[in-house]
Amino acid sequence: MTVEAGEVSRDRSRPVWSEFEARATSRLPECHRLAAAIVGPDDAADVVQDALVDAWRALAGLRDPNAFEPWLRSIVVNRCRNHLRGRGRRVRTIQLDAAASVAGEDTGSVRLAGEQSDRLERAFHRLSPDHRAVLALRFTLDLPVRDVALTLGVPEGTVKSRLNAAITRLRSALKEDST
Repeated sequence: MTVEAGEVSRDRSRPVWSEFEARATSRLPECHRLAAAIVGPDDAADVVQDALVDAWRALAGLRDPNAFEPWLRSIVVNRCRNHLRGRGRRVRTIQLDAAASVAGEDTGSVRLAGEQSDRLERAFHRLSPDHRAVLALRFTLDLPVRDVALTLGVPEGTVKSRLNAAITRLRSALKEDST
């Protein structure tokens, strides 16, 4: 049996490992960026690994092999949601002063940038998993609204309204944090 590019397998009950591995490996950086944006860099690798296991197990159910990329992204997003629900929301802190002093930079300007980054990160982590996902897909992966909709399995209008709500909540959280 030969497997053409884009095909998973002619026998849907037996996915081809080499094809899955090649396609999944090419998407790893994107999946990791997505997971890191939603759950944070500390947990991203574990989430992506779990998502890949889930994807392999569900591969025989993938109806359209050309939809592999949005299908895999949706599995990563769902794993991120499960991770956030299971572990609670944690706020990560990044110590930029030490990094700046090692690099020989002015710690005053780095501290200001670090404070702004910390505020944005705290505000982002107050968002719901759905809002984090839509922002990460749209702005971290730079996906068009159409691809975000495919990934999340929702209409484009829903993506637009979630983006609007997420940005509004993010702005509100930033205002609250500055007072």
